[in-house]
Order: sequence, then C-alpha cells, then structure tokens
Amino acid sequence: MKRFRSPKTVVRRFVAKRTSRSAFILGAVLGLYMITKASSYLKAYPTEAGRQKIAESLGTNVGIEALLGVAHHIETVAGYVTWNFLCLIAAGGAVWALLIATKTLRGEEDSGRWELLLAGQTTARRATANALAGLGSGLVIIYILIALSLLGIGRLHGVNFTVNASLFFALALIAGAAEFLAVGALASQLMPLRSRAAGLSASVFGVFYMLRLIADTTNAHWLLVVSPLGWIEKLQPMYNSQPLWLLPIGAFVLVLSALSVFLAGRRDLGEGIFANKDTAKPRTRLLGTPFRFAIRSTRPMTLGWLTAIVLAAFVYGQLAKGAVVKALGQSAAAEHALSRLAGTSRAQAVSASAFLGIAFFLIMVLAMFYTASAVGRMREDEAKGYLDNFLVRPVSRIQWLWGRVLLVVTAIIVAGILSSLATWAGQASQHAGVSFHTLLLAGVNAMTPALLILGISLFAFGVAPRLTSALTYGAIAWSFLIVMLSSGLNLNHWLLDTSILHHVAFAPAVSSNWTADGTLVVIGLVLCLAGALRFNSRDLQGE
Repeated sequence: MKRFRSPKTVVRRFVAKRTSRSAFILGAVLGLYMITKASSYLKAYPTEAGRQKIAESLGTNVGIEALLGVAHHIETVAGYVTWNFLCLIAAGGAVWALLIATKTLRGEEDSGRWELLLAGQTTARRATANALAGLGSGLVIIYILIALSLLGIGRLHGVNFTVNASLFFALALIAGAAEFLAVGALASQLMPLRSRAAGLSASVFGVFYMLRLIADTTNAHWLLVVSPLGWIEKLQPMYNSQPLWLLPIGAFVLVLSALSVFLAGRRDLGEGIFANKDTAKPRTRLLGTPFRFAIRSTRPMTLGWLTAIVLAAFVYGQLAKGAVVKALGQSAAAEHALSRLAGTSRAQAVSASAFLGIAFFLIMVLAMFYTASAVGRMREDEAKGYLDNFLVRPVSRIQWLWGRVLLVVTAIIVAGILSSLATWAGQASQHAGVSFHTLLLAGVNAMTPALLILGISLFAFGVAPRLTSALTYGAIAWSFLIVMLSSGLNLNHWLLDTSILHHVAFAPAVSSNWTADGTLVVIGLVLCLAGALRFNSRDLQGE
C-alpha cells in the first residue's frame, strides 16, 4: 500500500507550490529594479557634491514625499536607496499579498476546491493555518531574492552596505506583504465572496496608506504610529535602524493570523462571518438581455477603474507646474530619466508637457490593467459555469462575447476622454498652459496599448483559456519593466521592441505617432477576431 508523506501538511505544500511562482517573479522583478536604480544613482552622482545637490532639490518636495515618504540623509547612498525603495516596495508587496491571500483562502473555497482539501486528514482551522504557512513560504522566496539584490548593491563601488544592514532592509521591504497577507486572510473569513474579501482588504490598505501619506506631507507625523504602513517607515533601515518597530508589525501579523485561524473553525464552509442575507428584494433591472446583464455585472468594477484613472489624471495635472517639476529640473538623474522615457531633449524634459507625458504613460498602464481584469472576468464567468446559463438559451457564444468586448472598448474610450478632461482641469488650475486639444490627443494616444492588450487577452482566452490572466498580466509587466529599465540602461533595440509601451509616444511630451498607434490597434483587432473564432469552436473549460 502506497504511503503518503505528511498528509496533515498537504494544504501547506499545495499552497506553497501555488504561491512560489508569483513570489519568484515578484522578487526577481523587484531585485532587478533595485539594482538598476542604485546603479543609475551611482552613475549620475559619483561625488559627494552631486549627492548633496539632489538632497537639497528633492528632500523637501511634498509631492514626491507623498509617494516615497519623508527623505532622510538622501545625500548618502544608503539614505537615497532607502527613500526610493521602502514605501514604494512595501506598498507594492502589500497589494500582491492581499490579492494572493484572498485568492487562496476565499477564492479556493468559492470554487469548491477547499472542500476537497478539508475532506482529508485535517480541520478547517488546521487547513487555514497550513495555508498561511504556505503563503509565508512565498514571503521567504521574495525575502531571499531581495536580500541577494541588496547584497549585490552593497558590493558596488562606493556603497559598502554591511550584510546585517542589507538583511534588515530586506526584512523591512517585505513587511508590507506580511501585514497584508494577514489582512487578506482575515477578510477571507469575514466575507462570503472573494470579491468582497479583496474589496475589504483593499479598503483597509487605502486607509493605512492615506494615514501614512498625511503623516508624511503634514505636521501630523504622529499618524505614522497608528498606521501599519507607517510602522514600516519607522524602521528606518540602513541609516538609523529602529528594529523595535518590528514588534508591532510582528504582533499585527500574528494577531490577525491567529484570528483568521480561530474564525475558520467558527463558520460554515462557503459562508463568512458576515453572511449573505437569506432573502432580498428582487432587483430585475438590466436583466432583459445578456448585454444588459453584462452592464449590470461589470458596472462596479468598471466604475471603480474609471474613478481611479480620473483621480490619478487630476492629481498629475495638479503637479504639472509645481514643486515636482521644479525639483526634477534640479536633479540630473531625474532629468536624464525623463528625457529617456519621454523621448525629448534634456532641456525639454523638465517642462509641464514632458511631465504630463510621463503621467499619461502611467495612465496607459492603468488602462491596460483594467482591460486585463475585464477579460479575466469573462474567463471567470466561463470557469465558474455562469456562461452556461446563457448558452442554454437562444444566445450564441459570439453574441455573448462581442457584447462584453463592446463594453470594454467603450470603457477604454471613456477613460481616454475623462483622463484628458481631468488632466486639463488639474493643470489649468496651476496655469501650466497645455491646451485641452493637446491633452485630448494625448488621452486617445494613451488608450491604444489597452486595445492591443484586449486583443492579446482575447486571443489567450480563445486559445489557452486557463492561461488568460497569466499571459495578459505577463505582457503588461514585461512591457512596463523594459520601458522602466530603458530609462537607466542602454538596452538592445530588439529587446525594446518586445515592449508594447515602447511603441507608443509619450504625448504630450512629443507628438503622437499615429502610424504606430494605428498598427497597434490593427494588431489588436486581428488578435480579437482570431480569439473570438477559436472561442466559438472550442469546448467550454472550467477551472
């Protein structure tokens, strides 16, 4: 008779295996980014005098502090690296953690796979504890990769980071991910659906991030003490390490994790502590046709993404002619990076138009992520069997698919118009002098990569449905990474051509390349048609 090893830990091993891939990719990307950023800084500022100059120009800038936190000792390599990495990577890791935690603990339960795991030699509480341990293995992978990157940076000429300082800094960088693995785990016990659990976790992240932002940009510095993201900033690795702040971070993670394990044994399978109501007043609005139902089911997600894009555009417009642009003009490294990204001369790189070119680049990325999530929702409807309810009626696959595609295209067009309007309103209040017509063209230009991503994701949906999200988000991440690295490194043009974003002009910094935009749209249309034809002929596939 075959003996299975450690049957009581099968959940931990299963989750660890599932988590390791995304953790390795995230850790490798962050490590590569840190090495590239540190190398560019050393190259741009090889002398003490140059580093002192950038400290004077950037160290008191409110706009940049809102993103990166308060600057301390950025005239040193250690201080500059800490300022550039700590808050940004901690926030990015937190978003990854809350998504993967809710997917593992609530998403698997929603799909019915958690029930299969609980049928083995385990209990709900033990399975939850094992799942948290498996997720923790992902943190270990990210920690090792980040630590190795910091040790590599420490070997660069003129840096001389100690081993202990590098290991402590790596621990601080993954602290945000550790905190929001625990937040996501607790939300998965409280909420009955993964979407609600992810929404609750994201709301908690928003509150903590806002407290950190207010503390760093106002005199209310005491707010850092009440925000778990503020505790990470309080660690002050590299230049003035405060390891005592690991105590509240560790307590936060342990308390929320223990509460998650406890609540897992107190609720029914498939339910949350805050359960759905057994009865509700019927709401039949927008249920007459598959297209209307698509509007109803995707409305919250679409409105949420549009709101995020509009708010980001307005904020960027507000910063177009303020302290941020002025400070960038006093930073040779930032000026060089802007000129490389926007494709302008270094003299033009610090203008309001150049800054808005970078702003629309970030809006491009947001629009691409919206498109990926929208097609991912289509795949989810097929995987969970929701699509079957339409196809048993006189509704063709093509009719269902093109209705959803029309909604996505409409949202992309609206995003381009609204982002242009919001940016114009923001920069007009600062008298930056960029016309609405120019910004409208920039908004249209910024949406073309999203249309190509729509084609790529629909092609993946038709040909390899189970890989839809992986291929789509992989294309976005690769495109973004290549463009960001190109601002500090001289990459081979063949490698640059693999990035979608490399083919789009950073309008309004430079004139839009409508030939390239048209090519991207045509390629996206061809991929859409190919994916739709394949979807119409293949079998439906579950998870």
